[in-house]
Amino acid sequence: MTEANTQAENQSSIAAESTNPAEKIRLILKLIRPKQWAKNLIVFAPALFSGKIFEPATFSAAAMCFVAFSLCASSVYVVNDVLDCKSDRLHPKKKNRPIASGKISPSLAMFIGVLCAAGALAVGFLVRPTVDVFLLVYFVLMMFYALVLKHYVLLDVFAIAAGFVLRAAAGAAAVGVESSGWFLACTSFGALFLGLEKRRQETMLLKGDAASHRKTLNAYSPELVDRMEAVIVPSLVTCYAFYTFQSYHGQWMMLTLPFVLYGVMRYQVLSVKSEDTGAPDEVLWKDRGIQVTLLLWVLTSAGVVYGVIPKFFATTSAFLDGLR
Repeated sequence: MTEANTQAENQSSIAAESTNPAEKIRLILKLIRPKQWAKNLIVFAPALFSGKIFEPATFSAAAMCFVAFSLCASSVYVVNDVLDCKSDRLHPKKKNRPIASGKISPSLAMFIGVLCAAGALAVGFLVRPTVDVFLLVYFVLMMFYALVLKHYVLLDVFAIAAGFVLRAAAGAAAVGVESSGWFLACTSFGALFLGLEKRRQETMLLKGDAASHRKTLNAYSPELVDRMEAVIVPSLVTCYAFYTFQSYHGQWMMLTLPFVLYGVMRYQVLSVKSEDTGAPDEVLWKDRGIQVTLLLWVLTSAGVVYGVIPKFFATTSAFLDGLR
């Protein structure tokens, strides 16, 4: 260990000890990243598309699954930050994270991570023991990603995508409905798209310093990401089109397809105009266009699943026909 590293760690320890309680709580919240819990909202999708989301037992199970995955994800964030604290100090944004900045000690962070993991398993078990299986697989996969997979080009992005698939599958298991193969495929392609956008923004932000943060980032470039997205985006839209066409609720579900297409294109526009697409949760919290699109997608999906839209068109058609 160099003298500079020793001094940095000593300063970090002093900073961690001198933080007042209110500031410590704020830093802990920053450490577990509740803003990123929005990624776990996908666990509600199976309940929504099953037409049972308004049943108290179903909604409660989905909500508890959401809490379990949020706590599990927070434990992953904590462990990952502890492992990456040295490289994070070289990143223009990540250097301000609580551990990298030295405001929270690694030992306290690991304690918080263990608490989050234990809480996740406890809540998951209350929903259904099967949910704990998904939580454990997710945690192991993310640890394998943090230690190994993130150092391999493409495998890093595929690991992130697999995490989203596990969330969706766990949501289906929590409410006791069958997972649609087309829906899981859409989830996979959507997650791959977001993962590639994250890599695009990291390489653009770090530029020549990308290798100092993580060697695999040198393998990505905006041009390469464009070529990959030329495969991923059409696959995503096509899979979603088949999913809606073959929906249990009839072809009315295809009304939601334009929102998915617009959302993807909107995200690509944002990736050129800003750096927020490196973090999907930031886009969700900041961009009004994405927020409105997501809301319209949910409302339209619910309108089809619960028969509101088909009944409205049938009633309107009958009324207009009666005017003749």
